[in-house]
Amino acid sequence: MGDAAPRRDVAPDKIFFRPASGPGFPLSVEPFEYGRSPATLINANSYPARSLDITYKIFIESSQFKESKLYDKSDVVDRVQTEITADLNELLNQRNAGQIIVYIQNKQRLKKLTEKLKEDRGKFEQFEDYLEIHSNISESYKQELQKHKNDVKVIFMTSSASRGLSFPKTKHILVDIPWFQIERNLMEVIQVIYRGRGEYIENGAKVKKTLDGKDKYLTFYLYEQAIYYREEPEKELRESKLSLANILLILKTAVMTRISGAGQIGKKHYMMIPIGGKSVFAAGDTFSGSMAALIGELKREHIRRRTDKLLNEVHGSLRKLLARARFVLTDAEKSGNPKTVDYLSVRETLGKSFEKLASKGFDGLLKFGNLEAGHISGSLLLVSLKDKNLQENYEIRLEQIFKHDADDEFLDKLRKVSKSSHYPESLRSATRGAIDLVNKLLEGRENRTQRYEQNSVRTDQYYALPLLTFISSEAMGDYFAKGIEEPEGKTFRELLSLYVRSLYPADNMLPIGYNYEKFPFVVFRSYSLNEIRNKLFTDKQLLNSHELNVLNLILARDE
Repeated sequence: MGDAAPRRDVAPDKIFFRPASGPGFPLSVEPFEYGRSPATLINANSYPARSLDITYKIFIESSQFKESKLYDKSDVVDRVQTEITADLNELLNQRNAGQIIVYIQNKQRLKKLTEKLKEDRGKFEQFEDYLEIHSNISESYKQELQKHKNDVKVIFMTSSASRGLSFPKTKHILVDIPWFQIERNLMEVIQVIYRGRGEYIENGAKVKKTLDGKDKYLTFYLYEQAIYYREEPEKELRESKLSLANILLILKTAVMTRISGAGQIGKKHYMMIPIGGKSVFAAGDTFSGSMAALIGELKREHIRRRTDKLLNEVHGSLRKLLARARFVLTDAEKSGNPKTVDYLSVRETLGKSFEKLASKGFDGLLKFGNLEAGHISGSLLLVSLKDKNLQENYEIRLEQIFKHDADDEFLDKLRKVSKSSHYPESLRSATRGAIDLVNKLLEGRENRTQRYEQNSVRTDQYYALPLLTFISSEAMGDYFAKGIEEPEGKTFRELLSLYVRSLYPADNMLPIGYNYEKFPFVVFRSYSLNEIRNKLFTDKQLLNSHELNVLNLILARDE
């Protein structure tokens, strides 16, 4: 069973910009000449307010480098969180502050924010004092949202939930600027600052009101971490400040382009428009990819609803159902590439061969052979599967997952998830695919072990495995042979997935199961990985990656 999915084009995240003749004026009409013919330029840019007061709050955390310390942004994020909480409390204490939109992408931080406000104020209830809008809201929640959207004081929202919604009673918008993927997030920020507009009817009156002609206030929160060494602390601090200054310039220019048609950088004016890339992973997706996405969504929804046993049971059973899988890679027909040595075939011998050939000089490595192209990112090796056929063989052992009398019980649980209005529509829709799977499996109840095979060839698919695999092959094989139960959240599969996603946008992560036979790996799809890698090198700059810059500095160091 299975077939190859068609090739699909995607657009990467990008920012368009070009010089402008002047500052631009909102809602203006300007005559000009186009192709020796008279033309008219209509500038429809504007902002729904009499004036917009913009405040930037910037946080830089500086720390001295220590080898024993693991650095993350938790401390500076906590400072930003505290500042947002203080600003919210101050606005909530003002009688005429109007509604407040708080844009923050991290759902866990959003949850902590609401809990802290409840602690500070004694009373801060959903649907009465605030709404929480994100991509996983259910149908029943959407109905409640429409009932209370003009009554609550605060609207917390994430990027994926901000589209298509407006809150006309809004006067203040607080925006936490994410420090990753600035192209995509900048587009989301521009969209969210327009959520506070439109008309509303208050207290049953028939006359519509609007705040679009009143003063409005926008606050941005930006943060960065600077790690410095004892010799040159000022250098690292200057670089961090410069990085934030660049983001501020881009942010201000993009906002002003949306409001008036152009923004100012130095003495010149520029038009700057962020465009978020659009992926079409869902269209024509493979069956295993759909199931992996469903299992991931079930797990995320259970994290939000810790007391919901149904989600946990369905998630666990589905994962076990598709846990036994074998992945086989073969050359795709008419690949057109010269014969190369693939990494998987030399996995057990690469370390020893490398050491033997390199012992006589690095030129000895030329005798190693024509290894297939791969990317090294940190301690990971990533290899493209664009010229490979990926065959997935699933062995489904029903007797190990549920007994004969529990088959229908599991189906009932799936149906409950698919029909309940308490769950997001995306989750309910995806669950229907799992129902079809279980129904097909149960058509032959007498055969308690069934097999499923799927083949696919994709230009945006990769596999990743740790570099340690090549030098500790035997030790890893012994470890996985013992079948050690790894703690939830810290399995090899989960850690590898997190590692890959920290480097590149990635989706459809396989395998579905967590137990490996010989060595750990993940197969994933990423529409922009190749482009991100290409950004490290350009035809104008020979050394334009962090890794090579560091190497260049080391080689140039005076002993």
